[in-house]
Amino acid sequence: MAPILNRKLFLEEETAVFILVNFADLILTGVAFYLGATEANPAANWVIRRFGLMGMSFYKFALVTAVILICQFIYPTHPKIARGILVAGSVGYAILMMYVLVKLFTHVIVTF
Repeated sequence: MAPILNRKLFLEEETAVFILVNFADLILTGVAFYLGATEANPAANWVIRRFGLMGMSFYKFALVTAVILICQFIYPTHPKIARGILVAGSVGYAILMMYVLVKLFTHVIVTF
């Protein structure tokens, strides 16, 4: 049983960054909703209207888990694609968060 416990996860660094960026996006989404923002993604918007922010957290967790599992599954045969999915997802969410931060700061500055 020890060899199974010592096995390294593929794409550990990329996976950690992907999880961190998605967690930061979830926190930022909560702050944005608190300040009156709305969700642009129709599927996420439906989840939020139906289940609230707790439901959004579970929805986000399920999506992130699915992407990570798919990347782990395809890594042995297509390592560049698996890495690319995680890196592109992380960069995409980072860009989205920068956009939301600019909108929030603009909203906060205009409000004061």
